Amino acid sequence: MKRAAVLLLAILATAGCQKNSYSTFSRKYHVLFSCDTNVSPYNILSTPGQFLSVTQSLKTGNLIITDSNGKKYNQTLSESQTRQYSLGLGGLILGRPLFGDDQQSLWAFDLGCPECDQVDVTLTFDIHGTATCSKCNAQWSLNSGGFPVSGSGKTLYRYPTLFSNGMLTVSN
Repeated sequence: MKRAAVLLLAILATAGCQKNSYSTFSRKYHVLFSCDTNVSPYNILSTPGQFLSVTQSLKTGNLIITDSNGKKYNQTLSESQTRQYSLGLGGLILGRPLFGDDQQSLWAFDLGCPECDQVDVTLTFDIHGTATCSKCNAQWSLNSGGFPVSGSGKTLYRYPTLFSNGMLTVSN
């Protein structure tokens, strides 16, 4: 009996550790998106330290792409593309880190604030790669993996990317 209790306790302790394991990438919100980085405005992503946000208009279904200077681009989608894309909590931030470990690194973060975790609370970002929440004013560095700079203990939601022949795919 004592042996069975020890075995059960060991199994529960091991299961608890696995449940709380850390992951670099978020699965909290579904993401599926792709773009050709050889075509404007996505060609901005070829420059280290440059980021774009991608959101989808609720009214038209079109994509709204915004660069770090605030310039907006509108991308018309087909009906099937409108249904296919899923952009996480608040949209996506796409970019190449300023101090990347290789020339192929393209990162994808959620445009939603991980502190507030609300669909209507999004981040803005500047030309220095600092993202700021519009509600709680917490800040993160896009150039260092979405780690907090001030006001938050949470990292940005980050999504896995695949980059091949100029095509960027973000999917979890």
